[in-house]
Amino acid sequence: MSEGRIRQMYPGGNTPAGFYSYYEYVISPLEARKIFILKGGPGTGKSTIMKKVGLEFSKKGYEVEFMRCSSDNNSLDGIVIPKLKIAILDGTAPHVVDPVFPGVVDEIINLGQFWDEKGLESFKDQIISVSQQVKGYFNRAYNYLKAASFLKKDTETIYDNAADKGQLSFFAYELASEIFKDIQPSKTYGRIRRMFASGITPGGFTDNLDSLCSGTKIFRLTAPSGSNTSEIIGYLKKEALIRGLYTEAFYCPMAPERVEHLIIPELKVSIITANVYHDISEPNSSNCTTYDLRQFYDPSRINEANDELNFNCTNTEILMQQAIRYIAKAKNAHDELERYYIKNMNLADLNKIQEELLDKISNYA
Repeated sequence: MSEGRIRQMYPGGNTPAGFYSYYEYVISPLEARKIFILKGGPGTGKSTIMKKVGLEFSKKGYEVEFMRCSSDNNSLDGIVIPKLKIAILDGTAPHVVDPVFPGVVDEIINLGQFWDEKGLESFKDQIISVSQQVKGYFNRAYNYLKAASFLKKDTETIYDNAADKGQLSFFAYELASEIFKDIQPSKTYGRIRRMFASGITPGGFTDNLDSLCSGTKIFRLTAPSGSNTSEIIGYLKKEALIRGLYTEAFYCPMAPERVEHLIIPELKVSIITANVYHDISEPNSSNCTTYDLRQFYDPSRINEANDELNFNCTNTEILMQQAIRYIAKAKNAHDELERYYIKNMNLADLNKIQEELLDKISNYA
């Protein structure tokens, strides 16, 4: 039996607006057969359990979605097994999840029952102090991202003023005609799922486009970072939804209200924005068609603003790298918190919970 595909994405992100969550789109409680919500502190084994369960079901041939943590490159915030309509979620802050249909869909698993409370109490002052450090580091990182976002908005204004709006609109129309061909509008509006494909993480800028676009026909829109492709992507999103197509929309961590990639599973089509921050690893593959959007911008107007663009680009990068440094500081401090908890956890009981969880999910297979 071949292993099932693992799709990777971020349900939440570090953004100029702080931690931004699309957690409600991980899985719908109305459609899920079972949602296991893991509760507990740092270092209580949530990510380890989810990763092991996810890999086990991938080995059994199931497609599995790994919901990655934007604040720790090695951790998961959740997994979904779409065919079984089952999810396991980290239900702790900053993405608190509580049962919607307790007992019938949602099941809380309290990992806090396996810690040594007396052992933890001996580190009370350190735990409180380090927790406050983590919060402070994130707040500073978000301030740097917010400062960078103002420069990015100015860059967007420059490109917007240089854009041939008519040509861009016509391009979007032609692309929609190619993608949707003879698919007519539906009386049933399509369902949308919102996520992040990329993240601003302790390890820098990361993206999961390769895992998300695998097996699809890719329409790749190349544009300078700062030029706005969201109007084109937004138009295509609307066209997919009015045709009743389930659509996955992936948003920009630097502007979480702005869509930058689409995947339409039923058509096996991906539309992505490619720039210095995110791209697929093999843009010259036979399943990928690239469109260079720079043709729709007046080069003379861009050249007139060259000094401003260089200033914005340089200082945006400085601010974003500083934000990443503080996200990394927060991660290191969080690692210290985890160590206090790990040394006070009953690992044998955690392993038992993991095996019980595997058995429960296997009953739905």
